[in-house]
Amino acid sequence: MQDFMPRPLLIVLCALAPVVTGCASPIRSTPSLPPPRTLGLPPAEPAGPAGLNNRSSPISDVNERDARPGEAVTLDGAIRRVLANSPDLAAAAEAVRAREGDARQAALWPNPDLIGEAENFGGTGDQQSFETAEYTVSLAQPIDVSGKVRRRSTAADYERRLSGWDYETTRLDLITSTRKAYADLVAAQRNVELTRELARLADDLAAAVGARVQAGKVSPVEATRIEVVRSATRAEALRAEQELSTARAALAALWGDAGSPVGWATEESQVDAGMPPSSTLESLLAGAPEAARWSDEIALREAEFDLARATAFPDVTASLGARRFAENDDYAFVAGLSVPLPVFDRNQGAIAAATSRRTEVERRRAAFLARQRADFQAAYDDVRRAEISVRSLDDRIIPSAQSVFTATTIGYQAGKFSLIDLLDAQRTLFEAQVQGVEARAALTKARADLERLIARPVEAAQSSNTGG
Repeated sequence: MQDFMPRPLLIVLCALAPVVTGCASPIRSTPSLPPPRTLGLPPAEPAGPAGLNNRSSPISDVNERDARPGEAVTLDGAIRRVLANSPDLAAAAEAVRAREGDARQAALWPNPDLIGEAENFGGTGDQQSFETAEYTVSLAQPIDVSGKVRRRSTAADYERRLSGWDYETTRLDLITSTRKAYADLVAAQRNVELTRELARLADDLAAAVGARVQAGKVSPVEATRIEVVRSATRAEALRAEQELSTARAALAALWGDAGSPVGWATEESQVDAGMPPSSTLESLLAGAPEAARWSDEIALREAEFDLARATAFPDVTASLGARRFAENDDYAFVAGLSVPLPVFDRNQGAIAAATSRRTEVERRRAAFLARQRADFQAAYDDVRRAEISVRSLDDRIIPSAQSVFTATTIGYQAGKFSLIDLLDAQRTLFEAQVQGVEARAALTKARADLERLIARPVEAAQSSNTGG
């Protein structure tokens, strides 16, 4: 036994080595992910899926001043911090890496089997001892005769590409959520300023009314009335402070730490010059990741269908080995070929399922495109309405309310108007200013939703259309 067929076994191993080596597919380099869209990012510092090469953070270049908690925060700084620290984006990055691993695994062939056998011993008569036994050592390798490995690798690669689109979708969703949360923060800050100013005016008015009561010019009832107003304005100021805290927590939650301090938002919502025609923007819908991914989704279903058909042809297993006959110490080669017969299972169910999934994805794509167009039109109309509301408040309502309040204040001091008239004018101005703040926030968020649908800023769409 100590000299059991060294040379024949070596011959077998050498003969099968090229076969096994040829069956093993090399690990392919990872293709690049979908290019990041420019939505909400500084022009000179794009960020996105390319940052997946850095396992610590999808965004490696984060402005330290913008990212430092508790200080004044810009919109770009908030976006960078969210992208660098968001648990959702980190999870999406890990999903991409997982699909990359799946794609590498799918490209590998099955391992060969090393088989050892001993025959013709422990029987009766001459077959009782090991002296007449036969010893066989062989290698068996499943052989893909229908291209299943290649087709499985193709399907896995499309799944990896889809995970890249999921990453880009998550990234754009986070940018949009950050823009909207930042708009809420700006609005909350402005409301705090307005309520503080209202409370200050109430204090000044209370002092003036108190002096007039002392002078006997007005009834003490007016002093009581103004104290009620002062209490109400203080309550509104407190509520505005609470809403500001909520807005800060909502922004911080996007980067994964709702308890971290958030500084003062430094950028006010701006009213843009206008919107391009809806047809100009609607033509950009195909560039959104939700739309662009459908070509890979359809290709995946085609690859799965091809794989299901290829699986109907089972693998054959080829084996080659050497046998030693203990009785006369002779050697011989053995070879085998195992071919499963697809009599009952020809993968019929999987083929039927893959066929239905191909049809399903086409139907879902058509439904998505119809829904996307409807969502776009609704978002476009929301922006238009918000623009009209902002301009109406800025151009007419707030200036008129300011004029009425100024005139009423002068008239009250001259004794021409009552305290109720003055309080009513003050309240009207305050409510108009609050409506202006809310309208600006609504416009900013409506634009964010619209730009999310086309995956780029409206300004970029305008410039590209002009350039074309």
